[in-house]
Amino acid sequence: MGAVSAALFACGSSDERNASSPKRPLGVGGTAAANAKVEEAVRNKLDSDEQLKAARLTVSADVTRNEVTLSGVVASSALRDKAVELAKSAQVGVIVNDRIDVKPGASRASPLSGSSGTG
Repeated sequence: MGAVSAALFACGSSDERNASSPKRPLGVGGTAAANAKVEEAVRNKLDSDEQLKAARLTVSADVTRNEVTLSGVVASSALRDKAVELAKSAQVGVIVNDRIDVKPGASRASPLSGSSGTG
């Protein structure tokens, strides 16, 4: 019986090594595809808010680290906080790296849109 259990143990070890060898997320076709899916999910959440949609924040995902990085400029800290919360809600358990700058009055409108041209 000792020889049988040793043989079964050796077989189980080989199967376990083979099962743990994939380095990419399962079921998504690779890291790049998984990153794109997470980025799309976050982008859809951000686009649900008109002000955040207008800010056109950059979204970058790294599924191997379970992270999403947001960068760009928004007009208020409340908008920045909202962007971070929406990103967190797009992917359960994701870590959000906030690289959003707050510049009051910031928008993606033409730089001349606020000037009257008179002085």
